[in-house]
Amino acid sequence: MTPTDLGAAERLLWAAFPQGGWVDVTDPAAPAGTGPEQTLRAEVITALLLGAREPEPGQLAGLRLRGARITGSLDLLHATVDSAMVFEQCRFDEPPRLAESTLRSLRLYDCRLPRFDGAGMTVEGRLDLRACVVTGGVTLDRSRIDGDIRLGGAQLGADADGIALSGDGLAVGGGGLDCGRGFVADGGVMLRGARVEGPVSLVGATVRRPGADALNIDRAVINDRLLAPRLTVTGCFRLFNATIAGSVQLSGARLSNPGGMALGAGGLAVRGAVWCSDSFTAEGEVRLIGAEMSANLSLDRAVLSNPAGSALTLDRATVADVDATALTVTGGHVTLVGAQIRGRLDLSRAQLGTDGEDIALDAESAAVGGSILCQDTRAAATVRLRGAVVAGSVLFTGARLTARGGPVLDLRMLRATELLLTPAEPIRGAVLLEHAQLGVLGDDPERWPTELGLDGLSYATLNPALPATARLRWLSRDPSGHRPQPYEQLAALYLRAGDQTEARRVLYAKERRQRQGRSPLSRAWGALQDITVGYGYRPWRAALWLLLLHGAGSAAYAASPPPPLKPAETPHFNPVAYTTDLLLPLLDLGQERAFNPAGGAQWLSYLLIAAGWVLASTVAAGVARVLSRP
Repeated sequence: MTPTDLGAAERLLWAAFPQGGWVDVTDPAAPAGTGPEQTLRAEVITALLLGAREPEPGQLAGLRLRGARITGSLDLLHATVDSAMVFEQCRFDEPPRLAESTLRSLRLYDCRLPRFDGAGMTVEGRLDLRACVVTGGVTLDRSRIDGDIRLGGAQLGADADGIALSGDGLAVGGGGLDCGRGFVADGGVMLRGARVEGPVSLVGATVRRPGADALNIDRAVINDRLLAPRLTVTGCFRLFNATIAGSVQLSGARLSNPGGMALGAGGLAVRGAVWCSDSFTAEGEVRLIGAEMSANLSLDRAVLSNPAGSALTLDRATVADVDATALTVTGGHVTLVGAQIRGRLDLSRAQLGTDGEDIALDAESAAVGGSILCQDTRAAATVRLRGAVVAGSVLFTGARLTARGGPVLDLRMLRATELLLTPAEPIRGAVLLEHAQLGVLGDDPERWPTELGLDGLSYATLNPALPATARLRWLSRDPSGHRPQPYEQLAALYLRAGDQTEARRVLYAKERRQRQGRSPLSRAWGALQDITVGYGYRPWRAALWLLLLHGAGSAAYAASPPPPLKPAETPHFNPVAYTTDLLLPLLDLGQERAFNPAGGAQWLSYLLIAAGWVLASTVAAGVARVLSRP
C-alpha cells in the first residue's frame, strides 16, 4: 500500500502515524460517517498498526483519530500491536476483530460500533470504551487488561444471547473496572470468575435484562471495593461465592426481579461492610445464605418486597452487625435462621410483615453476640426467635405487635440476658416463652398478651416487682395453666427475695389450678384438702374446722347426753371431753367407750369420728408440705 492509493483522510493518518500525531477529520456540518473527507478504510489502519510505516527516529508511533467513519473490518485477530490506539467520535461500519490480540493500549471514546469482540485479548495498558454505543455488545471473555477498563457512560446493546457485556474469566489490573457514570446495558453483564485487582464501579449504572440474570459476578475476586450506589438492575443481580476484599456499596440502588431473586449472594465473602441503605430498594428476594461479612450489614431505610416469600434471607450468614433500622418490608418476610451475628441486630423502627403473611421475622437458632433491638418496630405477623442465643438483651420497647392465626412472638427456648416486653400498645396475639432461659424478664402489666405460654420458662428477675396476686393473673394467661413449673418458678423468685408469704400464695394457687386437670376422685380429694387445710399452705383452716365441730358436738351432747354403758362404773359425763375424744382418734380420754349414744346422737358421733380421721390425714399431708416446701 502506497500513499497514492489513499484518500484524503487516509493520507493525513499515513503522515501523522510515525510521530503519533492527531488526525481530526471532524466536520461540524457533517457528523462522522457522512462526509467524504471523513472516511477511512480499516485495512489502512491495520497496515499502519502492523508495520507499514516505521516510527521516525526519536518518535513514538501511534494512531490518534477523531471524527472518522471507518469502513471494512479492523482485523487484528491474534496480532501484536506495539503502538497506542486512540479513536474518538468515530463510527465503525463493521465490528473490529481483536480476539486473542496483544495491544499496548486501546481507547475508543464516544464511538459507535456494531459490536466489540476482544475475547482473550491482552492489553498492557488501559482499555477505554467510555461513552461508546455498541449495539451488539462487548465480549472480553478470558481477556487480561493490565491497566484498567473504563466503560463509564457507555451504552451497550445485547448480542443474540441477550448479553451486553461478557467478561467471564476477565482479569483486570490495579486500575479496576469502571462501569459507572451513565453506563447502560440493555442485556446481561456477565463477569463470572473475573479477577479485578482494583475497585469495580457501577455507580449510577443501569443494567436491564428482565426475568433473567442481568448482572452476574459469581465467583469473582475483587481485591478492592464494589461500588454501586444508585445502581439500577432489572433482572437478577448475582454475587454467589464472590470474594470482595473491601466493602460493597449498594446505597440507593434499585433492584427489580419480581417473583425471583433481586440479589443472590449466597456464599459471598466480604471483608468490609455491605451497605444496602439509604432507600435501597429490592423487588424480589435478597438472598445472602451463608454469606460471610467481616464488618456490618446496613439495611437502614431499605425497602424490600417479595410477597409470599422471603424478602431478605440471611440464613447461616456470618456478620459483625446488622443495622436494619427503619427497614420496610412491604411483602414477604425476613429470615435469619442459624445466622451468626457477632454484634447486634438492630430492627428499631422497622416495619415487618403484612396482612396475610404467616411470618414477619424468623431468626430461629440464630446466635447474636450483642442485643436484638426491636424498639418502635411494627410487626404484622409472627416474630420467631425460637432457640436463639442472645448474649445481650432482646428489646421490644415501644413495638406494635400483631398476628392473625398464630403467635405474635415465638420465643420458645430463647436464651438471653434480658427480655423486655414493653410495647406501645397491648400485644395482639399469643406470646410463647416455653423453656426460654432469661436473666431479666421485664414487661408491662397493662400490655400483657391474652395468651402467654410459660411452661418451662426460667428467669432470675421479674421487672416490675409485682405482688403475687398480680403475677397470678399473669400466669393465668397460660392456656396450659395446670402445669406446675411456672408456679414453682414464680414461687422460687419470691423465696429468693425472702418473701415466704407470697411464695406460699403462689404454690397454693398452683395446687388449686392443678386440680382442674385431675380425675373426679382426685379432684374431690383435692377439694377436701383445699377446704380443710389449703393444701398445707392454710394450716389455720384445720384449727377452725376442729373448733367448729368441737363446739357443735359439745353443745349437742350437753343438751342431750348419751346414756352410760355401765352405770355403776361410768365416769361423770363431760360433753367437751366426750367430743374431744371423738374428734381426735389418737387421743383417749375414756369418754368415748363409757357412753352409748343412740339415734341422732349416734350419727353425730359417727360424723365426728370420720371428720377427725379426715382432718388428721389432711393435717398430716399439710405438715409434710410445710416441711418440704416454702
